[in-house]
Amino acid sequence: MGTPAKEVAKEGTGAAVPQMKLLVDKRSRRVLYAEARKDAVDFLIGLLRVPTGLAVRVIAHAAAENADDALAVPGSLGTLYAGARALDDAFFVSATPGRDAILCPALPSAVLTLLLRGDAFALLAPAPSPPPPPPPPPPPKRFFRCAGPYGTSCRGNPTSVTDVAGLPCPVCRQPMTVEMRWSPGDAHGKLAQAAAQEAAATAKETVMAAGGGGGYVKEVVSYLVMDDLTVEPMSTISAIMLLKNSTDCSALEELTVDLGHKEAVLLLKAALEATTALTDVFCGGVSIDRLE
Repeated sequence: MGTPAKEVAKEGTGAAVPQMKLLVDKRSRRVLYAEARKDAVDFLIGLLRVPTGLAVRVIAHAAAENADDALAVPGSLGTLYAGARALDDAFFVSATPGRDAILCPALPSAVLTLLLRGDAFALLAPAPSPPPPPPPPPPPKRFFRCAGPYGTSCRGNPTSVTDVAGLPCPVCRQPMTVEMRWSPGDAHGKLAQAAAQEAAATAKETVMAAGGGGGYVKEVVSYLVMDDLTVEPMSTISAIMLLKNSTDCSALEELTVDLGHKEAVLLLKAALEATTALTDVFCGGVSIDRLE
């Protein structure tokens, strides 16, 4: 559970596992608060975007994989999910219902891949089918006018045009066979170029606003995470105020923990059940060692 404060690589990737530093009261086995960086806070906020169907399936899969009743899906969501999966195809609107697409929609954020692991990734969040190739562009339209010979009603200044060669001119009744060239208003693509530049500038501003690395919060500060997963910017004053109720500072211990797959699943379940999520996962309740 706890590890020294160092960079730990995810299984199968070169990315660092998010970490948090917990301040634990050893006597009551309670987490007072945690200090977290951007990656850990991004994961916690990302939990708010987990679809219910995906949350149920992740927890149910972990429980079945480990034969652990303590990991049962909270409330009636587990039986709702099991019943929906057991429904016969005849009761679905679609003739060939994609149960994974209905009950387990795609991940809303790459941060939440912490909830999935190895072959479970393909099982829990199957990749969506690639979109069909776009249809070929239609051939450019061709326009025709009459020759407008002198001695006819058009008199060298035809005013009618058609997209069907050979039709008689409605003015002079001559065949309309002279092709005309279409000159679009954005002949040199200036409007499209300006739109592309504006979109690129907007995307750059969005990345800069997110601290340059995507996610949800900026990386310029550390964050204080409470036992009930309340998040706020870290400050010395707020940390001291949280310690005012602790009469014996010798009973406090700092513990660095990783947010890997096991912790991610347990935090998701604890967040659905209690207001002491950090304590339940890292200091008691369901043991992390049950998820191997």
